[in-house]
Amino acid sequence: MSRQNAPMITLTSDFGLKDYFVGVLKGVLFQSKASRVLDITHLVEKHDVASGAFILREISNYFAPGTIHLAIIDPGVGTMRRKLIAKYANQFFVAPDNGLISYFLKSETCEVFEVKEGPLLQFKKSPTFAGRDHFAPIAASLANGHSPEELGEKISDALCIEALFPSKEEGRMMGKIVYFDHFGNAITNLNHEVLGDKLLDPDSFCLDFTDKKLQGIKKNYRAGGEGEPSILMNSSGFLEIFVCCASARKILNLNLMDDVLIH
Repeated sequence: MSRQNAPMITLTSDFGLKDYFVGVLKGVLFQSKASRVLDITHLVEKHDVASGAFILREISNYFAPGTIHLAIIDPGVGTMRRKLIAKYANQFFVAPDNGLISYFLKSETCEVFEVKEGPLLQFKKSPTFAGRDHFAPIAASLANGHSPEELGEKISDALCIEALFPSKEEGRMMGKIVYFDHFGNAITNLNHEVLGDKLLDPDSFCLDFTDKKLQGIKKNYRAGGEGEPSILMNSSGFLEIFVCCASARKILNLNLMDDVLIH
């Protein structure tokens, strides 16, 4: 496979920008035939697997078939957690088995493979930098044209973080805050598909969370009124808590995985 026709590799991690870790990952990847290596973000909060999973879900909607997404948010580095390739929407997601691929596991079209050592891959002993020594070589092997079937065995028990998905309980829709963006907006896991006809009357729509209640879905951020907590359906179709020109996370003292309720 020529580099011109080879797939792109994206990178998502909690490595930050201070250290050399991201640069080393790219050094490993550029030894493959990957056409480009694109940074999604390296500023995921330390060990925040839930946010990493949401990021992977979002980017899966916007890349071409064959793209390889390498995600390294790995609180269990050095342990026996499995090394996975998920094939979803004709793209590949390389990640530890810690819930990063949770959103894809709900799809019947998702295939997951556990990667083990074999003729194509020999992993270095790596107690602290599996991203460099294990996961980047897996992504590089995919970029060089090897299939998931060549690199691993199909499994059906990858770890799924069930709390990332809404549920119904005693007539209430139970959701959670699953992501905070740079502006402090709190994105919930409640979307158009889940809310359905509850969105037909946006003015009477009511969201409960912590000890607060917000009524009425705004059309955009400015419609909320400066400094006023409000809700809207964001550009990805998720219900979002925001404060115009301020951080809802700070003002409302919100936390990741806080409960949100719709009666």
